[in-house]
Amino acid sequence: MKAEISRRSLMKTSALGSLALASSAFTLPFSQMVRAAEVPVEEKAVWSSCTVNCGSRCLLRLHVKDDTVYWVESDTTGDDVYGNHQVRACLRGRSIRRG
Repeated sequence: MKAEISRRSLMKTSALGSLALASSAFTLPFSQMVRAAEVPVEEKAVWSSCTVNCGSRCLLRLHVKDDTVYWVESDTTGDDVYGNHQVRACLRGRSIRRG
């Protein structure tokens, strides 16, 4: 019982196999999951005071995104001129990351 393979059947089989292999490399545009539109996260700045127990209670401006403090800065709203002392937080106070 000898199985004879003709050139024509070999070409058909190899073409079908190549097509099946190549089709797995491509995806259709409607087969991908639709991604939700990225909602821009609202950033807000809130005022707080330094709580490192030095007693000064320096003003801190906390930048909040997703209910997490990601940036802390000192009070920069006043004029720093002679005679008008502006209290700025020390490095310990500026290093606070959680509100």
